[in-house]
Amino acid sequence: ALLVGAEITAHAGLLTEQRMPIDLDSWCSYSTEKQIVVRHRWAGILYYSCCLFVLIYVVAVQIIANQGFTAFQALSGTVKGSFLPPASLSPVDSLHYCNQSAKRRGAAQPCVSWDASLTTQTYSNALLVGTRVTRRLQRRNASCGELQYGCAPWFQAPDDVVSAYVGDVESGTVLVQHSVSSQSALSLLPGGRDALDSFGPRKPATLTGADGTTVATVPCDGQRSEHDPRCGKGRGDLFTLGQLLAAAGVDLDAPSLSSVGETKRSAGVTLILSVDYRANLLTRSADYSYLVNASRLEAKATFFGSFASTFGAVPNATREVFSLHGVQLIFEQSGGLTSFDFFTLLLTFVSGLALVSISKSITNTFLLYLAPRRNEYRLFLRSQTPDFAPANQAERRALADLVASKRRKRAICDGQPAAPEQSTEQPVVSPLAPLSEEPTAPLRAGSRAE
Repeated sequence: ALLVGAEITAHAGLLTEQRMPIDLDSWCSYSTEKQIVVRHRWAGILYYSCCLFVLIYVVAVQIIANQGFTAFQALSGTVKGSFLPPASLSPVDSLHYCNQSAKRRGAAQPCVSWDASLTTQTYSNALLVGTRVTRRLQRRNASCGELQYGCAPWFQAPDDVVSAYVGDVESGTVLVQHSVSSQSALSLLPGGRDALDSFGPRKPATLTGADGTTVATVPCDGQRSEHDPRCGKGRGDLFTLGQLLAAAGVDLDAPSLSSVGETKRSAGVTLILSVDYRANLLTRSADYSYLVNASRLEAKATFFGSFASTFGAVPNATREVFSLHGVQLIFEQSGGLTSFDFFTLLLTFVSGLALVSISKSITNTFLLYLAPRRNEYRLFLRSQTPDFAPANQAERRALADLVASKRRKRAICDGQPAAPEQSTEQPVVSPLAPLSEEPTAPLRAGSRAE
């Protein structure tokens, strides 16, 4: 009874195993590369030297020099600039561009004093300080109706134009105020967000020009300072317009690059003033500086004085149109916050590991093409298959034997009965060979095969 039960159990297990539709070992198989160990000292020295070079490059250049372990977060905020006229004007004889000067030269024009409502225009993240102002008086064209198409409603008389320079504008001062947006990471810095704002603890900031020269700004703390009364009650960083122009390498009396026949004082010039933030949570340091560069664009603004609309204007109505050319300051913010980031460090290491494949490629190139015994190395580094398009009987026999051998090894690995080994002496018929003209007739029932 025990033997019969054991046979029934074994038979049931065999049936269960045969009924399994999926072979998990085959579906979940793992493929890996086959490695060949080349016992050659120069090949090993070349490979490990390349790996050492990759390691030094990743650690010294990518991680240390390029700070491949940090994450950078840009900081944003607002910047505001205001212009203050000089407390005392320079003598007019020292202004060679003024008609009133005894030393005038070139295309001199009458000079006027600075007027806040006329010679300065403030925009969002920009400031225009006028160097030349032009007033044009336009008159209403009585021959044009209010709704008449193709007729100019206003005309300009040549004698109704007045142009003048703003005298000694370079001695005026620019007060810059800026602030960064509140972020939780800034609270980790000593002093918090105030360490990066112009409203924080005051210390001289640096102004760096296009040629690398630096100028120290005047810190204003919001109180009238006996050291520099130009600050007034404002808080921020103060520097003269002449310092900005010198740092940017701009000469207002040089020819304009955007208007032919005019100087930069006449046509205007654009300066880009950037506030560069440098905050580091690793060193717990925070600072900022100013960078200034010149643009080739001219600076001009047009606005109305006494304005009269085209609609409803009397026939003899007039209006004033002012054109203000000058130094336009465009404010920008750059730089940001640097902090440690593990994923950036991990990505740096992973990219460094990808360079190890270059070491293998260099070593393989040496063994296969440059080494003295490269022909012998190729026998071990390269595997060659038989010709799958045999041209003669010997190649057909070699292909059939190798394929049969591979199939027997695969059957043994899969746990299947291997096919009996055929003798290589038997001729192997190519699949493309024609069939025999006299096929063997099937045996009849009860007959013998001779």
